[in-house]
Amino acid sequence: MPVALSLLAVRVRYGDRVALDRVTLAVHRGEVVGLLGPNGSGKSTTLAAAAGVIDPAEGTVAVDGLTRAADPAGYARRVGLVPQACALYDELSAADNLRFFARLYGFAGRELHRRVSRGLARVGLTDRAGHRVGTFSGGMKQRVNLAAALLHDPPVVLLDEPTAALDPGCRDALLADLARLRDDGHAVLISTHHPDEARQGCDRVVVLDRGRAVAAGRPGDVFACRPGGRAVLYGHLRTRPPKFLVRSLRQRLGPAVELGVTGNRLRLAADDGETLGRALGLVLAEGVEAESFRTPTGTLERVLRHGLAEVPSETPA
Repeated sequence: MPVALSLLAVRVRYGDRVALDRVTLAVHRGEVVGLLGPNGSGKSTTLAAAAGVIDPAEGTVAVDGLTRAADPAGYARRVGLVPQACALYDELSAADNLRFFARLYGFAGRELHRRVSRGLARVGLTDRAGHRVGTFSGGMKQRVNLAAALLHDPPVVLLDEPTAALDPGCRDALLADLARLRDDGHAVLISTHHPDEARQGCDRVVVLDRGRAVAAGRPGDVFACRPGGRAVLYGHLRTRPPKFLVRSLRQRLGPAVELGVTGNRLRLAADDGETLGRALGLVLAEGVEAESFRTPTGTLERVLRHGLAEVPSETPA
């Protein structure tokens, strides 16, 4: 499938702080790619740059080969953004919310009615069309939010932590919605804190840390269980963490996770990929800076120098 969204060496600054440091990735049509990382790692900034909400200081962002600078309106028509906070009006019904956004996209008359009806059906809320959004659960609101982002049939759909604060049932329903988008040929980029969501809903993942892409691959490869029933991940660190931090991390990780640090090398091992993913999130959140990660078979390469699409899982270390 062709590349729908591409970020090439994108750098974003907020004043003197570099929020994204030469991030490169590509998302194909019919593919769901997940952004993983702790708070402050650059996930929301990556999505904002992809949506055209912010302009990078360096690098190029393109949808179907079109940049926002070349055609702002054409770029906007190709992207649907689901923000972290629902962009809905509680006092309006689900249908009225979608009518409002459909008018902003320029639809009117029968076409507007068709888009709204299809949007509600797409997320399974046709029977709640006339109900006030303020009476909806968090999961239902997020599904109306998704319907609004899809009214104009964008090839690229961006979601910023859409499952935050959702119960497991609502989360699973939203992930099912994303699977249908993939099957329909959309390119989907989603940020999440939860490795289990990435394993369940994503074809590929990119791990961000302090604005840099530090690892990428298929979810099953990133947190793959190795012979002996253990999931193992190796990291090459920028600097050796202080001993007190390593001791603190071991205490917080508990006996279910092995953490070894030798010089600038790190080893994490756990009984399953989900536990390993949570351990990685804690290690990164505590300020341990990594240049790269790999599994014992070398499926993770260094920062995505050639784009996510060109990082094969079979490449040896």
